[in-house]
Amino acid sequence: MTTPQHHIIKETSDSLGRLLQDEFKRAGYKRVHLVEEPPKPEAVEGKLPAVSVYLYQVSLDSEGVDGHVHSELVREERDDGTVEEYSRRRRIWVRLDYLISTWAQTAEDEQLLLGLAIRAIMDNPTVARERLRGDAFDDDHELFVVLSTRLDEGTLARFWGSLGQPIRPAIQAWTAIPIVPEKMEPLTRVTERALSFRDLNEPSQASEDGPVREVYSRRHRVPAGDDET
Repeated sequence: MTTPQHHIIKETSDSLGRLLQDEFKRAGYKRVHLVEEPPKPEAVEGKLPAVSVYLYQVSLDSEGVDGHVHSELVREERDDGTVEEYSRRRRIWVRLDYLISTWAQTAEDEQLLLGLAIRAIMDNPTVARERLRGDAFDDDHELFVVLSTRLDEGTLARFWGSLGQPIRPAIQAWTAIPIVPEKMEPLTRVTERALSFRDLNEPSQASEDGPVREVYSRRHRVPAGDDET
């Protein structure tokens, strides 16, 4: 069963976590648990070693917002081969910011896992569609992942302090994904248009249909062809 498109945020987090787990496995760490909750001790207790992929911020992607384009055309092919066209509001690109931390029995293993996490993101600046988990992505979608500059020390201290933890080594990464509106309006194209003209040199003549007699008319079809007079 195809999942709704709004599952894309969850599926992005899952895909990023699985990417890191695959890299750990190739490096010899056979079982590294994925934690998507806030990185508290109780969230990782009994799951060591673990990697925490914590989505800490969601915002509109400024590079993906275009105030001039409001709607987009959607074409859907029916089982009988006919094509229906719809108009819907343009998709919005949303930026997802992640804090990635590693947890293990020793500080040495935590640092090794963190180095592997950095390398995994460097080696996979884009993640191909076949490696993305879930059905919310378009068939040709590629997920890009970018390392961010570090948070300032005050922000980090407040973050870890809110979790009752000392400041831990962690990296930040971000990506952007589309949220697609569900509501669509049927689009009807003009297939035939009738135009009527009055010869201004001819005097107006009253008729049962009105005071002005149409003395010349033609029919115009779209797409344009020869006029019929």
